[in-house]
Amino acid sequence: MRCRQSALAATVVVSIAAGLALVPSLRAEQIHRHSFAGRNAILTRGDANVRVDENEHDISTLSFKSQPSSEHIKLTLEAATGDAAFVHYYYDTPPAPVSEMLSAGVWVKSTKAGVQLRARVVLPKEQDPANPQAALTMLIVGKTSEKSRQWDKLTLDNVPDLLGKHLPVIQAKIGRAVNTTGAYIDRLVLNLYTGPGVVEVWVDDLDIGPVTAPAKPAPAAPGAPGITTKNTRAGEPQARGRQVEQRGGQIFVDGKPFFFRAIRHTGTPLHVLRQAGFDSLALPSDASAELIAEVTREGFLGIPTVPLVPARADDDGRIASDRSPDEFSPVMQKFAGTDVLFWDLGGGRTGEESDRVFRTSDLIRRLDPRRPRGADVWDGFSGYSNFLDVVGAHRWPLFTNLDMIKYRDWLAQRKTLTADRATYWTWIQNHLPDWYITQVLEQKPDDPFTDPIGPHPEQVRVMAYIALACGCRGIGFWSDRFLADSHQGRDRLQGMALLNAEIDMLSPVILAARERTQWLDTNNPNVKAALMRGERGAVLLPIWFGPGTQFVPDQGAISALTIVVPLIHDGADPWRISPAGVECMSHQTKKVPGGTELTINEFDLVCPIVFTSDRPGLVAWWQDYTRKYGRLSARWALDMAAIEYEKVASVHAKLTAMGVKVREADRLFQQSARFHDEARKQFTAELYDKAYQDAVRALRPLRVIMRDHWLQATATLDVPTASPYAVSYFSLPKHWEMFRQIQETKPGANVLPHGGFEFAGKIPKNGVRVDALPGWTARFGTLDRVNVAAGIIPSDAHVAKPEEKKPPTPIHGPFAPSREIVSPDAGYSAPVPELGQGILRLDVRLRGEIGRDGKPAAESQSPLERTFLAVDSPPVRLPPGTLVRVSVWLKIPSDIVGSADGVLFYDDAGGEPLGVRLSVLPKWKQYHLYRRVPPSGQISATVALTGIGSVYVDDMRIEPMVPTEPAAKTTTAEFRGGPASVFQTGFPKR
Repeated sequence: MRCRQSALAATVVVSIAAGLALVPSLRAEQIHRHSFAGRNAILTRGDANVRVDENEHDISTLSFKSQPSSEHIKLTLEAATGDAAFVHYYYDTPPAPVSEMLSAGVWVKSTKAGVQLRARVVLPKEQDPANPQAALTMLIVGKTSEKSRQWDKLTLDNVPDLLGKHLPVIQAKIGRAVNTTGAYIDRLVLNLYTGPGVVEVWVDDLDIGPVTAPAKPAPAAPGAPGITTKNTRAGEPQARGRQVEQRGGQIFVDGKPFFFRAIRHTGTPLHVLRQAGFDSLALPSDASAELIAEVTREGFLGIPTVPLVPARADDDGRIASDRSPDEFSPVMQKFAGTDVLFWDLGGGRTGEESDRVFRTSDLIRRLDPRRPRGADVWDGFSGYSNFLDVVGAHRWPLFTNLDMIKYRDWLAQRKTLTADRATYWTWIQNHLPDWYITQVLEQKPDDPFTDPIGPHPEQVRVMAYIALACGCRGIGFWSDRFLADSHQGRDRLQGMALLNAEIDMLSPVILAARERTQWLDTNNPNVKAALMRGERGAVLLPIWFGPGTQFVPDQGAISALTIVVPLIHDGADPWRISPAGVECMSHQTKKVPGGTELTINEFDLVCPIVFTSDRPGLVAWWQDYTRKYGRLSARWALDMAAIEYEKVASVHAKLTAMGVKVREADRLFQQSARFHDEARKQFTAELYDKAYQDAVRALRPLRVIMRDHWLQATATLDVPTASPYAVSYFSLPKHWEMFRQIQETKPGANVLPHGGFEFAGKIPKNGVRVDALPGWTARFGTLDRVNVAAGIIPSDAHVAKPEEKKPPTPIHGPFAPSREIVSPDAGYSAPVPELGQGILRLDVRLRGEIGRDGKPAAESQSPLERTFLAVDSPPVRLPPGTLVRVSVWLKIPSDIVGSADGVLFYDDAGGEPLGVRLSVLPKWKQYHLYRRVPPSGQISATVALTGIGSVYVDDMRIEPMVPTEPAAKTTTAEFRGGPASVFQTGFPKR
């Protein structure tokens, strides 16, 4: 088993080195790169000693070394009269001092071999005899391409040796020795002369380094040695940036609908993010000029953050005048040379901040009237979407009790609250939240991670497709830091590269969608399919919504998933989309009552399908796309599978050493390895679509192992968040350590006062205020038209009755048993609360409205913007680090509507993310949470209602866990020997 794992680890190292390296360089800040991904051509036409006609010079997406484009030049060359013919195109670089470490490279592809890389070396200690005001320069020669119609990397290595070889020529020319002190390269030059005739050249991925930041030069003529000038084509006006506007709920870039795939930049080298398929970059307002220049070179669209104007001053009874637009000029001028997608006015904006956001937006509009303005909003959507062009909303559902169905509902509700005129988008969680890092991992957010961590790439993929289905016309990924090796993120990076490629293929159809998403059932209750119709076809997105996906995703593979899709016109064939290949599935459809029944023979978490009849246009474009990206996508999928294998095996080994095992784990690891081996064979045979499919299959056994471990760990918990360490596969070893400690203890006396909501006298029918109990308080906040009430009411009408068990149906005849058969649950009755006089009730109702006709108006069906009614217990003091059990009895008679969060119960040690989240609970049920007292030495509990409905609460407790009698420690000994005793005892409930 260990040999198998080691072999797969070696595969990772080899494949990453041989394939596309997406790993940030340790010296990334010293390397200057250009990926030719912008709108305009960069290389400048230089001198030539033969006649040449430039037929074409542009940015090409037809051929490139790394996505999305390269620079393309088409020349007609005449025959040369000598051997030293040259046609130069050059790129000015920052100063690169000549040293043993210096190297440069550029990828070229040409229809003829013979393209040569050269570099201009500046000798600052020597004057140019022809121009005494300038430094002496010379050209050194690097590698010449030997391949035609294939990508070949031209390099400059051993630069000091190359300089030494060319010195005799320059010394003979000037008649004396040359001082090379301080020599540096300031220009890379391509000699494109490959012989007479027509030649086409594609140039991509230039790099040179180490470079130094150039000092501000003295005024001199453009192109003088040592002065880096802007790379523009001679004889052309200054290049125009991309034109961005927003209309009809959609962003347009250069007149074309645009679905943006953004990421927040916090340090990852930009060329890595560009190769992974991101096209937009969220930037802070204090971004450096060097970073902004690199953003432009890499072809990103920028999303700069603009600070808000101050709040209006009202302390003296006067309203402060608005700021002048000139105050924003420095910020906006900084990004003047960058293609700005939209101006970002910040995240988490609430309704109370709308005035400041509006005034800031208005000031920006005066300076840049056509560019969209946007913000990420928490509430107040109806107001914000009236004046903002781009409105976002986000949640972090991973590692919490907000399941994928509720996450979908929350996103859809925010889309409903947003006016159709605004473009709707969201951030996708691809990181660990700070509370997880501090509480679960017990680290600081900026610390590197030595052990495997989440999220899983599959979780990010599922959330991204849920966002698409909910109407998002752009998505952003929150953290680039969690894609780095320091954050165990290489598999997430490769998974997101595949995801970006898929979304890129789907975007023409998604952007043409004009109808609201229709959700369809499938033959599997865990899979729901989103149907979006548009002008270019219908997008069908079957998505896995199985329970617990936000913690540890299930295998999510189904052999024959069937969906009945309504109103598909004749001639529209279903096409399965993947970045390695597209497949027509018309042979897997049939007409049935209600529409077209589609059978997906091999479903895996998400399976994008497009119904279209546009074979000459859309389908042909997909096929061209997969020809360009198929090999790269298969490589990404192979590497991601190998990395995930090692991460899963690492944690599995720790769990096995603790005596926690799952059935057939070895067989599942072997099955994963076999799929990966088969994928490598298919890749070698250049069958990239099949290699991609086998690499995807290699992940399924790994998900089975992780899911089985997680189910075993959470089997005795009321909810997975009852243990802070049970919310992720990677933290399960810590969960079992906590389990062992709990097995050695028992709940002590309740230390929370008045958690039973009892009074000395009789509770009146109308109830008693919450604050009548010492230390208990109620909180309320809303932007909605609702009435709320929280109080202690008599418990008479809510006493739980034990379930009446029906007697077994007697069996007569020859199959009647000879003796009485006792049911396994005979004598067992489900626990019920011991209600006293009073219980706590929280109630939220829509405020009754009167119509113009004087009659009661119909109740609004819109979701709530922001409503919460919370009751907080008094804090109790305990020694920091004390293990406690926090519990409560809850009853929710009917569905909580208008909010995806429903009822929340949480403590201030774990907070809302680790709390209980419920929408309906017709019968009383008790929930237990296990926590450690935080460093403050105090802990309290909260129950909150966030939607329309009622919740009943009783017997809220905080119980320190105290040591058991010495005889009870046999459980720990048994656990160390094997996990069997774990499920005999479990977490204590009473």
